[in-house]
Amino acid sequence: MNKIAVVILVLFTLSCSDVEKSPQPENLFSKDKMAALITDLYLVEGAISSNKGAYLQTGVQPSSFLYEKYEMDSITFQENLNYYTDRIEEYLLIMDEVQENFKTLQDSLNARQERINTEEKRRVSNNIPKNRIKELEKSDPDEEL
Repeated sequence: MNKIAVVILVLFTLSCSDVEKSPQPENLFSKDKMAALITDLYLVEGAISSNKGAYLQTGVQPSSFLYEKYEMDSITFQENLNYYTDRIEEYLLIMDEVQENFKTLQDSLNARQERINTEEKRRVSNNIPKNRIKELEKSDPDEEL
């Protein structure tokens, strides 16, 4: 029984060894650009899934936004995605960068929330107008208080 399993495993492995990889697209994105694109794609998909009703009301097409931002069309995106997913080592590097992008974004959001909380405490204790909090929410997270 073990010999049959080994033979089947060897045949299966050999049959998959000649799988043709996707060709390099004419407009190959750098790994950094692909990581940024996938990061934005995940953000858009997350926003849609968290509040589908609001998304449907706006009528905004997220794919159009991404295509314009990255100066591409759906075919170019698919060619690049196929190219990198066929090259697992490169794709894993891209996904590591996507994770780093999300970590950076989370750190930025945490810092902004901390600033807002600090300002709210200060406002309450000093009777500062609430519109100051609104200004802070709109400000750049890297600016000083």
